[in-house]
Amino acid sequence: MPLYNLVETEDEYVLTVDMPGVRKEDIDMQVFEKHITIEAPCHMNIPSRRHGNRYRLMVELPQAINPETVKARYLHGVLEVRINKRIGRGVKINIE
Repeated sequence: MPLYNLVETEDEYVLTVDMPGVRKEDIDMQVFEKHITIEAPCHMNIPSRRHGNRYRLMVELPQAINPETVKARYLHGVLEVRINKRIGRGVKINIE
């Protein structure tokens, strides 16, 4: 399991994951309503908390989110995932 940190702000969760030795195009990230899974092969021989030569991580989120609002970037061996906490606004329904 790679080292990671999940920080909560007023509007979002910010997940950072240390993943040195990974190519951006090899990262497989799946986002669900209550959790995120991340997996990628490591192309460097470095000591870390990995499963063999792969990074694998599943992070439970404190509340349900809209997976379509998640944004991620990978830079200098660190994956940063921004998760909007707002699920959506209510809609006024006219009663007939």
